[in-house]
Amino acid sequence: MSITVQEIVNLPIFNATRVITGIDILDQRQVEWMAAIEGPVENFVREHEFVLTTGMGTEHDANLLYEFVKDVYESGASALGIAIGRYIFDIPDAIIDFAEEKKFVLIELPWELRFSDIQRETMKEINQRQESFSEKARDTQKTLIDFVIQGKDLAEIIQHVERELHFKLVFADRKGRLKSTHAGAEEMIRLWDILEENKACHVDELSFHHIQKVPYKNGFLLKKEITSGSNSFAEGYFIICLREQKLLTSSALQVLDSLAAATALWISRDDAIVQTEMRLQNGFIRGLAKTPPIHLDKNVQSRAKLFGYNLHVPYLCIVGYSENLDELTEGHYTDQGSSFKSIIYYMEEEVRYAATVVGKHAAFTYDEDQIIIFLESKNEEQSSVHHFLDLVDKRLHALIPGVLFSWGFGMHQDGLMTFHESYKKANSALDLGLKQKKPGDRMDFQDTQLNRLLLHLANHPEIKEITLSTIAPLIEYEEKRRMDLIDTFIAYDNQNGNVSQAARILHLHRQSLLYRLKKIESLTNLSLDNPDDVLLLNISIKVWLTGVLETKE
Repeated sequence: MSITVQEIVNLPIFNATRVITGIDILDQRQVEWMAAIEGPVENFVREHEFVLTTGMGTEHDANLLYEFVKDVYESGASALGIAIGRYIFDIPDAIIDFAEEKKFVLIELPWELRFSDIQRETMKEINQRQESFSEKARDTQKTLIDFVIQGKDLAEIIQHVERELHFKLVFADRKGRLKSTHAGAEEMIRLWDILEENKACHVDELSFHHIQKVPYKNGFLLKKEITSGSNSFAEGYFIICLREQKLLTSSALQVLDSLAAATALWISRDDAIVQTEMRLQNGFIRGLAKTPPIHLDKNVQSRAKLFGYNLHVPYLCIVGYSENLDELTEGHYTDQGSSFKSIIYYMEEEVRYAATVVGKHAAFTYDEDQIIIFLESKNEEQSSVHHFLDLVDKRLHALIPGVLFSWGFGMHQDGLMTFHESYKKANSALDLGLKQKKPGDRMDFQDTQLNRLLLHLANHPEIKEITLSTIAPLIEYEEKRRMDLIDTFIAYDNQNGNVSQAARILHLHRQSLLYRLKKIESLTNLSLDNPDDVLLLNISIKVWLTGVLETKE
């Protein structure tokens, strides 16, 4: 703790001195340094400095001495000692009145007392106090780090610091989850947010300690951000309620720095434990998804129980993929590998949160660049799955603004322990959705029956040849003339051959649509008045739209 003016004037060397003003606040003024100065103050005096002067140069002008004293006070000095007997014989009443009004400590020094002796004894005491303080700070830091090594919770570490500093502290992580030892933690966070929004917060002399300070009642609210590992962004922050400004001493700041270091270590350790558990859990769930049918044997049950999973309820699988994730997170996670693997921990948190909102058990894993979710399913309808995915999309969008995930899923109808079958359904649905829908859409396996049939047809050599020979002229014409003949036919067919309705949907004049239909007939040598020709063209287009075929071999 810093030494006070009271402790300095109690030193034997000050026995012959006399305190003129500020005697009742001596124990409230901290001293970090002592210096002698004459003449203009300018920026030569710093805060918490004990200043000595002979008054040389002001002996013939009381106003000069008054201005000197005023400048020393305004520089933030803790006290001013004036040597009496050579240049100054009496301290003018105006200066005494000024010092009393400003609660500034003025001390009268006998001329015979050498400044070098005063400085030597004072700095000796300050240095001894600083050494004692440094030793105590090292002990505090060691204690806090030992707490982390011993596996104690952050709340216990905070409690130890609160007892030592008589502060109230609240820790919040980047998601706003709190660690505190008392009620009113949320109120402290809310109060800081209000003051910060009102731009009452500012960084001042505490910037070296990375602390923001804002006045509050008779004291302050402080905010100290915490980073850990190689990440430059804040993992969390402390909000500190300081009842009185005098409590914010150098030793208190050092303890807060030690707390920040211990908290960063605690976060890193906690993250390492969580990520290790996640890797084991992800490996287990990935195994369920990727391995052919698994029986509910004791080994699988025991591992599931260890990870907190209940395998005695049915699950449906949901598989997700994002085309723009890497683009949106590029450059943010270069120290940890690919963007997907680096942010997967946070994505899992969001998925689990969404599951708790809908009151379902959920298992999460990933494989390469896909998210795999097993969601508890008890006679579920599509609406409940979409509700869950709505929450997941909302949470992931808040985590990574602009991200779009495409999803494939299959409603559960296979009983217990059918993870592999459910995964194959969901993965198949996702593949079809990525080929036929826009990014961010969803595909239910139940809606893919026709697509799966078409895919099977597309892989048959003879059907492939028939399909390509039928639609190749349309595709080539579209590429040359920029006329969407395939979309034209689809709209016409969907309207059961009603030219007027199809023209309205395509925003075409009726004659323009008739021209396009004639062009389709001439290119394909098919008649749109012949139901068999229409069926052939319809199936050929649907097979081609699966994305499996290429028009050029």
